[in-house]
Amino acid sequence: MFRLKPYKPNILTAFGIIFLISALIIPIQNLIVWGPDFVYHFYTSSIITAEKISIGVIVLGFAFILLGYKKQMHIE
Repeated sequence: MFRLKPYKPNILTAFGIIFLISALIIPIQNLIVWGPDFVYHFYTSSIITAEKISIGVIVLGFAFILLGYKKQMHIE
């Protein structure tokens, strides 16, 4: 029978959590400072903005977390 080992935190999940936290700071800060109308404009404009880069960093953070969990799955 297949059994998964108990999960141990590794560097990939730690980096993933740090990436998620740092990527969520920019949109939340801009919502507080500029308001939702400007933040919507920042996401939909044709120029590269910090909000668009934060979307990529969020995706990268989730990818790190998934790789961290996948790396821990071993068959005994």
